[in-house]
Amino acid sequence: MQLFKLDIKRTALVFIVTLLVLYGGKAASYSLQVRKPLDEFFSQQAEVINYTVGQCKDGLCVSVELGDVEDIQSQYVQLWAGIAEATGRIPGSLSIVDRRNRELEGTFRHMRIHIEEALCRGSFYTMSQAIAEKAEEAGLDRWDVGVDSDYIYVQLHKGGSYLYEIIPRETGARQHSSATLSNLQSRLTGSAV
Repeated sequence: MQLFKLDIKRTALVFIVTLLVLYGGKAASYSLQVRKPLDEFFSQQAEVINYTVGQCKDGLCVSVELGDVEDIQSQYVQLWAGIAEATGRIPGSLSIVDRRNRELEGTFRHMRIHIEEALCRGSFYTMSQAIAEKAEEAGLDRWDVGVDSDYIYVQLHKGGSYLYEIIPRETGARQHSSATLSNLQSRLTGSAV
C-alpha cells in the first residue's frame, strides 16, 4: 500500500524500530547514569537496608530504608550528598523509611507541638528540653534531636523499633538544598541513663 509514493508498511516499521531504539537508549542511559552509581553508593552504606528510586515531578525521588542509626542528621546529609555525587543530580526528594510502631508514633505526636512552636518562635533549646522530658516519660531507650539551617531531625528508639522524622524548617521549602557535611550547624542530644 502506498500513500504519496511512500510505502506505509515500511514507514510504520521504521517508525516503530526508531521508537524502540530511542526507548532502549533512554533505559540504558538511565541505568548507567542513575541505577548503577546508586547501587555502588548504597552498597557501601552499612546502615542502608534497601532503597528505591524513581522519577517524580521534581526530578529523582529516592526512598531509603535505614537500620538503627546513631545520628539521623549526619546520616541524612551524607545520603543526600552521596546521591547527588553518585548521579550528578540533586535529588528531588529523599524519603527515609524507619521501623516505627504505634508507641513511638504516639510519643512523637506528643512532641510535635513543641517542634511546631520552635518552628514559629525559633526556640530550639526549649524544644530540645521538652522532647527530652517526653522521651523520659515514654521510657525511650535513646533519642536525638538535631537542627540545621534546613531541617529539624528527630529520632526515637525503643526496643527494636525506631522512628526518624525530618521536618523542614520552612513551609513549602524544597526537601533539601544542596547539602554537605559542613551544613551541620547545631546538635542537641539526649539519651536515657
